Amino acid sequence: MFERFALDTRAAVVLARELASEIGAPHLLLGVLRAAGQDLSAVLSGYGLAAEVVRGRLAEASTGDESFGEDADALRAIGIDLRAVRDGVARTFSADAFDNALRRSGRRSRGHGHMPFIRAAKKALELALREALAHKDKAIRCEQVMLGILRGGDKAAIDVITERGDTGQLRTAVAGLLERAA
Repeated sequence: MFERFALDTRAAVVLARELASEIGAPHLLLGVLRAAGQDLSAVLSGYGLAAEVVRGRLAEASTGDESFGEDADALRAIGIDLRAVRDGVARTFSADAFDNALRRSGRRSRGHGHMPFIRAAKKALELALREALAHKDKAIRCEQVMLGILRGGDKAAIDVITERGDTGQLRTAVAGLLERAA
């Protein structure tokens, strides 16, 4: 599917890759915010969506990937607070020492150089492809990825968006950009 991505959309995915060991819908949202063209950027900023806002929310969540939460829950059952361990490693060594150790150990790596997408991000990209097909576009653009994120319903991504405005209105505004471009 990546061969169908427009240049700005490829940039959005590459930017999302830089943020985490696994890409979730909020990482895609941040990538779109950083790679969007002038019109989409204007619409998103009009809704109060800025890269700094999403980056801050990702830092607050700091779970890294879906399995971190599962690991933390399992260890909590035996009296180990994985988030406290992670925070202690960050204070002692560096902010990303914990993630780097996991990456080197292969714990988060699922392939050779392959960047795994969690389910919500895959769904958002699939929905973006459907948006591109519906608009008869040959390439998937950031606008379509944004619509895919909105339609995908990932709680973390939608929470960031709804803090700033109505998702229905944002969807209409982004779809309007696609209609004008057609």
